[in-house]
Parts: sequence; structure tokens; C-alpha cells
Amino acid sequence: MRLLTFLITIALLTGCIEFEHPYSVLAPGIWRAQMQLIPRSAPHQRRDAALSKVPELTEGMLPFTFEVFNPTQDSIYIEIINGKERIPVTNISYGRNPETARDTIRIHFPVYDTYITADIDGNKMDGFWYVPSKKDYKIPFSARFGKNHRFTTLQKKPIMDVSGLWDTQFGEGDDKFPAIGSFEQKGNHLNGTFMTETGDFRFLEGTIQADKLYLSAFDGSHAFLFEAKINSDSTMFGSFRSGMHYQTTWTAHKNPNAQLKNPENLVQVKNTEPVDFSLPTANHRTISLQDAPLAGKPTILQIMGTWCPNCRDEGAFLAQYLRNHPQLQLNVIGLAFEKHDDPTKNFELIQNYKEKLKIPYDIVLAGKPKRENIFKLLPQLENFVAYPTMIFLDKNRQIVKTHTGFNGPATPEYDHFRKEFEQIIKEITKD
Repeated sequence: MRLLTFLITIALLTGCIEFEHPYSVLAPGIWRAQMQLIPRSAPHQRRDAALSKVPELTEGMLPFTFEVFNPTQDSIYIEIINGKERIPVTNISYGRNPETARDTIRIHFPVYDTYITADIDGNKMDGFWYVPSKKDYKIPFSARFGKNHRFTTLQKKPIMDVSGLWDTQFGEGDDKFPAIGSFEQKGNHLNGTFMTETGDFRFLEGTIQADKLYLSAFDGSHAFLFEAKINSDSTMFGSFRSGMHYQTTWTAHKNPNAQLKNPENLVQVKNTEPVDFSLPTANHRTISLQDAPLAGKPTILQIMGTWCPNCRDEGAFLAQYLRNHPQLQLNVIGLAFEKHDDPTKNFELIQNYKEKLKIPYDIVLAGKPKRENIFKLLPQLENFVAYPTMIFLDKNRQIVKTHTGFNGPATPEYDHFRKEFEQIIKEITKD
């Protein structure tokens, strides 16, 4: 009897112990992470009265999952999981924190120039996500091994299936902007995104619990958290947080015919003067549309920045299109508007961006992301709305069409865009 009691006691005690894993860095497998965004109780945040109408499961915690891979005992890489997307991250370093006497890790997102640093304590990580281009910008980060749920393990029966399109309005007053929510629900699990007139919110993943909706995404550049109450009349009211500072409300109603403005009509062209510029690449070449081998060919100018996730999706699309059409007589040039004051730093980001995304076309440094810099470079434009924007030029360097924003592979508009893009290319490359 004493032996049985002893064994039960040992079993109960060992059930609470977290054993050290045998790997030098991180245990391979699924980890659940959280990032502390705006505290719900923060008194200085706008619209707290409105937001308080939506009881929160998260209390401002943005959850996401990632998987750790150990090709060898002393090497790792991770894949961040957002719905149907996995983002590989291979730029990882680790060492020892002399202050805490714990192992430390640095997960660097070189395309966006951000990083996570954390202390490792067995199957736990605790640290911060840093954005160096923004002063004093860091968000608390923690992760636990072996947890594969995103928001909750609860399985409350959903009030309805929200799959489909939803007419959406973000913000209030002068800050408001239209969007379309596109959701795919299977039981309690939810995938989706929001499309806007300037791009989409990429791959979101979350859950439906009774009459509450939760979605999140972290991709190394943006930290998005959505929450909403679902009403029985097919409407929603919720909150949206982004990073350290941004918080607003959103409303939506189900509408299978929801539409946004045509992205080809958002930027106007005021004259037909040929486009020209002389700008440097990261390897110190100067690009001019009047010089060989660019002269006399139709051209796509991609107004972009290495810091912009929608630009990244658009760049990946353009790169793949060029690889699929190697004989096409078409120039593609990225006009990068970068945030750093140091040109050397900006060129490093551009070069890394090209290498990581396997971009086959030239990207030039066009200045800082200010509207006046865009109009100085392209005085033919009447206005400018958002990054990315594609400018299509004919063989005479005249603007024939523009396309604002990019609703990428996370959206139902992506297939439509590809067909429209193909038609534009046929028009500008025909003899």
C-alpha cells in the first residue's frame, strides 16, 4: 500500500515538472506564442467605451503558432504559421545571456528588418519583438513548447457560419475606410482576410466561439489582432489592434456581392510626358529608361518598400511571372522608398530583399516614403494612394495604366487580378 501511494505521489509530482529537452537550442515541434499589444484597460486609448462592448478572450494578447525544425542537433529554423501560409525564418542566432545565465535566441526577419530576442528556459521563451526603424518600439513576446491551439481550446458552438464576403467599415469619422471581410469557417476554426482598396491584411487565422470572432496574424512586419461580436442578423461589431499603438473599431454585414473601387481608377494620370529617371541600385549601377537594354521596351514600375508586406506579395507575383515568361520583352523595375536615413542601410535591405525573395528584376533606391518624393519622381501622376502601386508604361515610356494596392493569394480577388494583369501585359507588349 505504501509503495502504491509512493508511486501515485511521484506520478502527480512529475506531471508538473518540465524536463529540459536534449537539443542545444529549441525543442523541435509546435510552439504557441503571444505578443502583448495595446492593453484593453489602457486609459489613454481612443474608443475604449465602444471597444468595451465586445468582451475579449485575449485581453490584448495576439497569439500565433510556429514550428521549430532541427536539421541537426545544433541548428534550427522555424516556420511561422498563419492559416494557409507558412513563413520560413532561417536567420537565427543563439548564445548565453550573462545577466540571466540563460540561453538566448535572436530570430531575425531580414526582409522587414525586425527581430525577436528571448531568453530560453527549457520549453519556455520570453522576450521582445523589436522594430529598429521606430524609436523605442518593442512588444513583449513569450512562447511555450507543445501548445498547438491559437486562441483557445474551447469549442463553443458557433452562432452561425460566417463563411463568405462581408461589407466592412474600419474606423470612424475621418479615419474610416472600407474593406471586405472574406472568411472560411470549418466548425470553430476560422481562416480569412480583409481586402481594402490599397491591399489586404494577408493570411489571418482564428476561431469562432459562440457569438465571438477572433483572428490574428504575425508575419515579422505586422502584428494584427481582430475581435468581434457576431449578431443574429448577420452583422458584426469589433475591434482591431495593430502593433503597439493602433486601435480602432470595425463593423460588418454579410453581403455576397460586396465590392470595392476598381484599383485601376484610384491613381489618375495628368499628362502623357514620358517617364524618365536615373536612380542607383544596391550594386551601384545607375538605371535609366533611356539606356540600353531598357530603352524601347514596355515597362512595369513597382512603387514599393521592403517594409511593406503587400509589396512583398506583389514582388513574389512579378518574380514568378517573369520566370514563367522568360522570352517576354518587358522591363520590371522596383522603385523602393525606404525609411532609413542612411543610404547604405537602405541598399542592404534592398539587396537582402532581392536575395530572399529571388527577385530577378532591378530595384532602385527612390528616396524616403513621402508623397512629395513620389510626385518628384513621377510628376505625371495626379495623386498617390498606397504602397504598392504598379505603373504600366508603353514602349515610349508613357503611362497607359495604373494599379493601386495588391490583394494577394489570401484573397478571392487574386485569381481575378492575375487574369486582368495578363490582359494588361498583352496590351502593352503587342506590336
